[in-house]
Amino acid sequence: MAKAKRRTEGGWTASQVVAHNLTRARELRGLTQAEIAERLTLFTGSPWSATTVAQAEGSVSGVRVRQFTANELAGLARTFDLPILYFFLPPEDRSGEFLTPDAGRQPWEYLLLLVWGHSGNFPAVAERAAPWVHASTVLIPPEDVLDEEERESFLLRLSGGRDRLTPEDMLAVAFNGLVRQRLRGSHVLSGRKESPAETLRSLAFLIEAFDKYPPGAFFTTEELRDVAKRRSDESDGN
Repeated sequence: MAKAKRRTEGGWTASQVVAHNLTRARELRGLTQAEIAERLTLFTGSPWSATTVAQAEGSVSGVRVRQFTANELAGLARTFDLPILYFFLPPEDRSGEFLTPDAGRQPWEYLLLLVWGHSGNFPAVAERAAPWVHASTVLIPPEDVLDEEERESFLLRLSGGRDRLTPEDMLAVAFNGLVRQRLRGSHVLSGRKESPAETLRSLAFLIEAFDKYPPGAFFTTEELRDVAKRRSDESDGN
């Protein structure tokens, strides 16, 4: 996991957040800085080198902060096959605060509000997104696909029309993460004691979730094995 090292503790600018997530994306995808530079040069139309990537990542320190352009953000999304919003997510350890020029330091929840929007924004966003609900399938350019072995089947699957980008997909991302957190924090997975009311609320939440999404959307194989092992250990203990 990338650990941000800033010159001073406390505030992060939006560009520093992007720089932090650039490092996280590189570690996630297992790419070298030279490989990233090659892809960014292709996707942005501007020259990048391993040194340029290293300097961009180093922006987290607060020294010589790179001000990422919209074109570069789109290039980062293509380079790592990750949505642009990924690069604006707060640091995992929640260290520091979001720094704005006008209001100084703001809690990370404020940055998330800017990324996801709030109830007052939803009508405007929904109106703009509505015409795209039935948009045709978009084929991912071959150069964007990182896994060479899965490229053919991936493109074939998309061309089959089963994967379409809709406004609901944006909400599904947040919904999926929320449910996974609930599952990981539940009595079943963590052994944490809950009151009857909390247990009922959790069950109601999960029933509603699974009514729309298959279990495979929320559990990984490792998590299922972990639950099975814990149950087996508990049975042996009894």
